[in-house]
Amino acid sequence: MILGLLGSAAKDSVTREVLLRAGERIDRAGSGFELVDLAVEFREPHALVDYDDPPPGSQTALLRARVARADGAVLATPVYHGSYSALLKNALDHLTGDALAGRPVGLIAAGGGPRGAGTACDQLRTVVRALSGWAAPTHVATTASDLLPGEPLDFLDRRLDVLVGELLSFRSAPASFPVLS
Repeated sequence: MILGLLGSAAKDSVTREVLLRAGERIDRAGSGFELVDLAVEFREPHALVDYDDPPPGSQTALLRARVARADGAVLATPVYHGSYSALLKNALDHLTGDALAGRPVGLIAAGGGPRGAGTACDQLRTVVRALSGWAAPTHVATTASDLLPGEPLDFLDRRLDVLVGELLSFRSAPASFPVLS
């Protein structure tokens, strides 16, 4: 199962739409997709006192358990001031340094322009490495105009196909190197 972490609070956001399109592809490939809507399920700021030993049932414990069960993840964010959302940052801050150990992670960012969205994906690559994961080489940097019928939507769909293909192939590839603790 691939876990999709949605870092947008808007119910009709481009970020949500693109992540759901990726999820449909993951489901069609038979891998299973589970959406975590952070605005609904994980909206409270993390409590530093809970980091080392989160209480059972706390949002930190629940998020860590869901991430631990996943074969991989897709991080999806709107772009705010050239970076990823605080909602996604807050959730990622609750995870331990080995939370994504040896697992692939796809990156999606939706912004006002492709350059800002690409920058947010580049920043998330660093976070994925810090959590011991593998960021898929292809990311999806998108804008609202990419969802209009025609050539932009066709290109977006092809790029999502590549991203999901990489994500699923990395997930099933044998580990060449041990994961270091």
